[in-house]
Amino acid sequence: MKITLLNPRLRTWSPNVYVPLGLGYIAASLEQAGHEVEIIDLNVRRIGDNKLRKKVAAADIIGITGMITEYETLLGLVDSVKKANPGARVVLGGPLVTALPRKLLQESAADFAVLGEGEKTIVALVSALENGEDVGGIRGIVFRADDRITVTEPAEPIADMDTIPFPARHLLDMERYIKDHFQSFGIKIRGFGRIRSTNLLSSRGCPYSCTFCFKDMWGRKWRGRSPQNIIREMESLYDTYRVNGFFFNDDTFVLDRERVMEFCRQLIEKKFRIVWYCNGRVNLMTEEMLRAMYEAGCRCIAYGIESGNQRILDSMKKNETLDQVREVIAWTKKAGIHVTGYFMLGMLGETRDTIRETMAFARELRLDFHGFSLTTPIPGTELYDSALAAGLISGDKTDIGEWSLHTNANLTRDCTDDELVDFSNEAFREFYLRKRFGKYYFLNPALLKEQVKVIAALRNSEQARELFSKARGILRSYRKKV
Repeated sequence: MKITLLNPRLRTWSPNVYVPLGLGYIAASLEQAGHEVEIIDLNVRRIGDNKLRKKVAAADIIGITGMITEYETLLGLVDSVKKANPGARVVLGGPLVTALPRKLLQESAADFAVLGEGEKTIVALVSALENGEDVGGIRGIVFRADDRITVTEPAEPIADMDTIPFPARHLLDMERYIKDHFQSFGIKIRGFGRIRSTNLLSSRGCPYSCTFCFKDMWGRKWRGRSPQNIIREMESLYDTYRVNGFFFNDDTFVLDRERVMEFCRQLIEKKFRIVWYCNGRVNLMTEEMLRAMYEAGCRCIAYGIESGNQRILDSMKKNETLDQVREVIAWTKKAGIHVTGYFMLGMLGETRDTIRETMAFARELRLDFHGFSLTTPIPGTELYDSALAAGLISGDKTDIGEWSLHTNANLTRDCTDDELVDFSNEAFREFYLRKRFGKYYFLNPALLKEQVKVIAALRNSEQARELFSKARGILRSYRKKV
């Protein structure tokens, strides 16, 4: 069958664009089953509605993925492609539909939704549609039947991650995705030459219970690819696209310590001259592992630090302490690895004082890069259920904006919405503009060129107003303390 897969345009101002790995994996599985597949990534292909309609006109099946911030965008895409090709079956997938499957099918003309991990499910669904078979026995889907919406039993997670084919990157213009992403995070890697980096995934799932984290996409059981399988993909990217920098998108890359050590051992043994970046977790790190990671080419680790107040950290169920954070950040720096820290402002039960403690903690740690976001409860998380039960959010709100631009939900005890945005702007001002990273970022010709592209890609006056509002807020609060 002819299948077109769509990645919606993200509502983001970041100049970084990453390969849509989810669609890449789906496309590879469909190609392996003998189907003809096209991927249209609207993040990099700025095509208008008329051109998009022409592109989907011949498809038998149109698949659309979506993140939680793309609710309205996804609905608009479904409407547009259905009008262009009424006979095509529209299948939704990704985190957004996994969180809100019934609602999306009720509010759109989509025919099916694939829940969670989709490689096996989509192949089974397409086969059934191609052969006119009943889809009711396929696990992990949602569909309309007899004027009602049916949700089948959840699909079993793929146990052996090495059996999944590598993402179908040949269906993408990879030069649009390959750049020095390390530079975008203010990381200068000396003595290495030009870096061409892209993203990949080595594991799925997370066994931890952070209240704000959405787990239904990959599940709570962690599953990792073998070191040999990961390195084979890295070598393929090196040989095909001259990629020598890798960003691992795993939530918990370091969960299996033995796997990490073996991965590092094999990279060192092969003398594979590359650099890489991954997410860490402070309760899993050791000095020995950090030294091995550096020797194997790891040059940056990102930690979800979230809060500088232990009560708030405990309420998130992070299973970490502030002293652990201090110790592991020191170990990471000692190993020669750059450190990124991510923080959340406005967690359930926060106050102005606890937010100030988080910002003070960020100053104390002296990280190489900081990321701050305003806490937003995501449907399907414990935080969402708690906020709903406390009457702090409405269950019918689904159009969630960017977490650095808007207060989507106010879960604090004593902050107004405007005060939360002021805190976010203050963090941006202090940790970006006033640090050497800010000067590097805004005075770097290559990155300024990327920012111009972001502005040029604004689709409507609403997006322009949002960007202007963000810039105005930063300028207005430049000397303001909250």
